[in-house]
Order: sequence, then C-alpha cells, then structure tokens
Amino acid sequence: MKERRRIQFSDFLESVNLIDSDLSHGLIGDDELCFVDSKILHPEHTLPWSTPLFYTEFFSIGFVVEAQGTIIVDKDPHIIKPKMLFVNKPHELQQLTWESVTESYGLWFTESFINKYAGISIYETFPFLLFERHLPLNISEEFQQELKKTIFQIVKELQRDCPLQKKICANLLARFLLKIKKEYWEGYKLQTPLNRNPDIIQDFMQNLEHHYDQVLKGKINIVMTIKDYAEMQQLHKNYLSSVLKEKTGKTGSQMIIEKTLSVAKSLMKDSRLSIKEIAYILGFSYLTYFNIFFKKHTGQSPGNYRKKYMD
Repeated sequence: MKERRRIQFSDFLESVNLIDSDLSHGLIGDDELCFVDSKILHPEHTLPWSTPLFYTEFFSIGFVVEAQGTIIVDKDPHIIKPKMLFVNKPHELQQLTWESVTESYGLWFTESFINKYAGISIYETFPFLLFERHLPLNISEEFQQELKKTIFQIVKELQRDCPLQKKICANLLARFLLKIKKEYWEGYKLQTPLNRNPDIIQDFMQNLEHHYDQVLKGKINIVMTIKDYAEMQQLHKNYLSSVLKEKTGKTGSQMIIEKTLSVAKSLMKDSRLSIKEIAYILGFSYLTYFNIFFKKHTGQSPGNYRKKYMD
C-alpha cells in the first residue's frame, strides 16, 4: 500500500487557496486561532469539494447550521447534517467533504493559545477535548443561537486592531468551550487507572498530559522518554511508537518533544522565572542541555524566543 504523505496545517490552507486573513476569503485569524466561514470558503460553484487527508495540528470545532457532507475521523465516516457540532483534537487523521453549504462555521485553535492568553489548562478545565472521541453532537435551536452569538463576538475581535485582541479572543473561546462542556460534559472526570479505557493512544496521551500537569505544579522535575511511557502501559517502546505513528502520524518521541516545547514556551511568559529555572523545572540537568534542545527544535535560543515573543 502506498504510504500517504502527512499533511500539515499549511498544506491544508494551501489546498483551499487561502492567500491571506481577509474574511472575504472565508478565513480570519492565524495559526493560533482561526475562524472559518464555510459558505464563503466553498461557494456553490465549487461544490462538491473534499480536503485531502490531513493530520491536524490543532483543535477544531465544526458548527453546522445548514449544510450537508461527510467528515472522516481516523477512518470513521460521519454524515454532516444541519444542527450538528463536531469537536476534533490534534493528531487525528481527517478528511472533510462538502456537498452543500448554506451556513457552517469552524474554529481552529492550539492548546498553547488558550493557555498563553487565557491562562487555562485544557488538561484541567477541558479534559474531554483531549481524551474523548467525539461523535457528531446534535444541538438544539436555542443552543445553536447561543453558540453563534459567541462565535460572532470572536470574529468581531479578530477583525479589530487591538493590543489585547488575543487575550479577549482567548477568553471568548474559553466561554464558548465552557458552554459546550456544560451542555455535553458537565461533571466529566478524568479516568483513573482502575476505570481507564484500554485504548493505547488515549492512555499515552493521558499519561503525557498528567506528567506535564505535575511538572507545572512543581511536583516533579524529571524528563520522561518513550520508554518510560511504554513501561507505564506495560508495552515495548517500539510497539507503542509504531501504534502512535500509525494513528497520529507522529512517533511518541516527537509528541513528547512537542509537549515539552509547549510547556517551556508557557513557562517563559512568567518573567519571574529565569531560563535556568525553567530548564530545571522541565528536568534538564544543565542549562546547556536545555538551550541545545530548544534551539534544535525551534531554530532559536530560549533567550531570543522570550525576547521576541514575550515583550
């Protein structure tokens, strides 16, 4: 079987010929937070239209008012109908097909965006986004109007040139997610080792998120490898990596690196912490090791990153 090329976020944007962030092109925002108006993006003469298969690098919420089509998530097809809500997480293989679109919107956002600008941990506040597989959710007319109101508030802020734009948008996004949580996952609790679903991917993701949650709380400061995570699941590290690669397009080591960088960047927004202290929190024995690690994977030193993005 021919191996499929892994699709990146930029490839997806290029595939629909999005040139800039003008709303007239159906999209506004950037690679941290994006709003999509599917009606504008896919006018009637372009339909039916399908994306290529792609692995997401972001959380996505599809808000269907009046549209028809299909979404495939990890090889499982779901029919798109009016009054539906789709919630998808990073590292899922997806393909979207539109047959008709009268009104449908989308929000794409990264975990670091809501953490950085709203101070909210998805692991603690919205764990269902990380660990649950979301079938299409049916929404009532009343709830539909409630969600639309918040979405259009986000759009309004994205169109404004304001120094606080990202903070305002992040807090509106948190409000949007809280509405979804209250409607569908009120009282949701993380699974424990005794009741955890024996799903290798979800088990790994929960262990990964829990580890870095403990790191941020200052309870541990050790670096964990794919071997450590495999042992927690009583698996061989090569087997765990192969399952992760098949299902997410990434090895376990890549996912650990991405999470470490995400947490490092989050810590850097705290001006009270020195780079050396951040390196220690993340479990690096020496500052030099952390500097090498960060520069290798970002192309810049921790100091330059903090100066450029945290001013």
